[in-house]
Amino acid sequence: MRNALFISLFTANAFLMSASVSFAQSTPIPDTTDTPAEPIDFVFSEAPEDQVMGSDTAPLTAIVYASVTCGHCGQWFSEEWPTVKKELVETGKLRFVLRALPTPPAQLSLTGFLMAECAPEDKYFDVVMYQMENQQQIFANAQAGKAREAYSKVGAIADLNTEEEINACLSDPANMAAIYKDGKRANAAEVAGVPAFYISGEAYKGSQKAQDFIDLIDGMIAIGTTELPEIEPMSQSHDRGH
Repeated sequence: MRNALFISLFTANAFLMSASVSFAQSTPIPDTTDTPAEPIDFVFSEAPEDQVMGSDTAPLTAIVYASVTCGHCGQWFSEEWPTVKKELVETGKLRFVLRALPTPPAQLSLTGFLMAECAPEDKYFDVVMYQMENQQQIFANAQAGKAREAYSKVGAIADLNTEEEINACLSDPANMAAIYKDGKRANAAEVAGVPAFYISGEAYKGSQKAQDFIDLIDGMIAIGTTELPEIEPMSQSHDRGH
């Protein structure tokens, strides 16, 4: 199931060269010939290259896998994330790590994440959140053959203000390699659906409502534990991110 979630980066070239969306003529794919033998590190902990928000002294860390084209992700980041950010991240209670796990439509998801990778460090989350909050408009523009217009707006948030700058971004193999690494960590963590939450290295399967999440973190901090309590798993009806 989880392999169906993550868009194979071996075929990303074809998706990104789609006339409806791609700025770049070609997007190099990292050489993955030897990757099966390579160890997968930082699967359940923050990696040096991760995209992170929050205090580095926060008592708890959440690693969240999400996609900018996942409807459930868009809903969570639009409706629940602002409260979680205000009550947990900005108060120093929780360190928040976001990892990219592209889902269909692949050409939109990969393009969006690649542009986020190109953004200044302090704008990565702005680029991602814009796409989460404007999913339907981006989809509508793409279906109407206006994807370039939609992603020019995304590019502006990422400080990519010309087609040449966007082309350079989408053609940089380092950006694709970063997304690929997130995907390998997701596979190693056995991510089955997005958004997927891991708290202190444990998969969190409970309610994703902001207040339930806040109560959970506050409760763990109050008793000084990093171990997740026994929680009734929520329905996993969003395995494919839609």
